[in-house]
Amino acid sequence: MRKFLLLIFLGTCFNISAQEFEPQVEELGTNMWLSSYNKFRIAEKLYWAAEMHYRRTGSSENPFIDRMAQVYNRHGLNYVVSPNFNFTVGGVLRLNFTPEPNNTEYDPIYIEPRVWHQYLFVLPFPRFMLYNRIRIEHRWKRGAAISNDEFKFGNRWRYNFYMKIPINGTKLKPGTFYVSPSMELIMQSGKNIVGSFVEDLRLYGNIGYISSPRVSSSLGVMYTTGQDLYDPTLYKRRIILRLSTYISLDFRKEEQKIPNVKLSD
Repeated sequence: MRKFLLLIFLGTCFNISAQEFEPQVEELGTNMWLSSYNKFRIAEKLYWAAEMHYRRTGSSENPFIDRMAQVYNRHGLNYVVSPNFNFTVGGVLRLNFTPEPNNTEYDPIYIEPRVWHQYLFVLPFPRFMLYNRIRIEHRWKRGAAISNDEFKFGNRWRYNFYMKIPINGTKLKPGTFYVSPSMELIMQSGKNIVGSFVEDLRLYGNIGYISSPRVSSSLGVMYTTGQDLYDPTLYKRRIILRLSTYISLDFRKEEQKIPNVKLSD
């Protein structure tokens, strides 16, 4: 009888403990990201990579576009080792906008600087392209409150797997529509990270159009989920609408330029 009562007691304690640490899910948030991805050729194998993101966040009254969230600038030097591998090193300056525009205890704008390096592995197949991207970011982050002006150093560890599959043809060339499924896992580490190691899991699908060898664009929807920084048992969720443009230009002198490869070959 004592053993039976002990088992009931332990079972009750385990059940209470499991309920206390059961993951909780926030209400689904909404965002809209407008992005420009640019690559400018400055030498035979050297490029300047420049990205800009304009991001808004939604509310229950105005989904996706209610207020400003971030303006994001990422720059770096990209070196092409081979058609199947390249790497990039550079810096980031992200401008964060206050989460409560009418609250004077929050800064209207506060910065988040980063240093980043990226390694991209490209695997071509007869009918599609497959990409594996490893990106590591070293960032200095602070909260939105005016009193919280201390920057805390941390790292982000990102792995992105994505594909580009032509729809109305067999090759990725001008005049082609393509679909691009993507999965990215973002982990974080640092002194202020206690249990919330999974910052974001991003599932993304978009449809793109290649208008020329230098310009293309895409439109898609992304679902993200990840642990809250201050409560690892709380998971955030978002639906993000994304519109992106991709521009590639050659900044070298005319006599240094190598003729473009004919994409129709």
